[in-house]
Amino acid sequence: MFTEYPDDESLVCAMVDCIASNLADAIAAQGHAVLAVSGGRSPIRLFHALSETPIDWPRILVTLVDERFVPTDDDDSNENLVRRHLLRARAAKAPFRGLITHPGDLMRCVLQANVQAQPITVAVLGMGEDGHTASLFPHAPELPLGLDPHNPNAYMAVTPTTAPHLRISLTLAALLKARHLLVALSGKRKREIFDRACLAPTASLPISLLIHQTLTPFDAYWTR
Repeated sequence: MFTEYPDDESLVCAMVDCIASNLADAIAAQGHAVLAVSGGRSPIRLFHALSETPIDWPRILVTLVDERFVPTDDDDSNENLVRRHLLRARAAKAPFRGLITHPGDLMRCVLQANVQAQPITVAVLGMGEDGHTASLFPHAPELPLGLDPHNPNAYMAVTPTTAPHLRISLTLAALLKARHLLVALSGKRKREIFDRACLAPTASLPISLLIHQTLTPFDAYWTR
């Protein structure tokens, strides 16, 4: 579902309502929930709003959709961003699981992430101007494995050719097992890329594989 909003505030409010509802339903059904979030500047306002939301945070495991292979106190670290902007106020009571568990050894981090991976209730995604989502970058040598719907692993290492840092990313297979997927977009350029991705599934625009699947509810939120 694609929905246009007049401003950032209304977009954030709609996303918070959807996320909170899905998390509350999962807690009611199974006693716990898993929220996987992305990094970057775009979700900061959403994180602040979510952190104040009165849901049962101690029963919600917060984890990451993807991560740059950098120290967790680095400015480029998604864990650093989440700790500063989401895990505060009411959400400070949520348990958190990061992806950099063995600094200096990427593959051990990936192995640990796969050992600890749990089914995701809600994944909050972003989209780059190259059509990537999570860290599933076009032209990355690992992309075919990342987009394989039968990949048994939840996480994998990614070597972007157009972005800095090695990455750890959820695979398409793991994303399709989530209860609900959401992506936030803003600006004319992102709308153009998303509209192109809506035309047909293609590895050149990895987000198109989520748009054209029918296994998992996928909502796109856009504002100018």
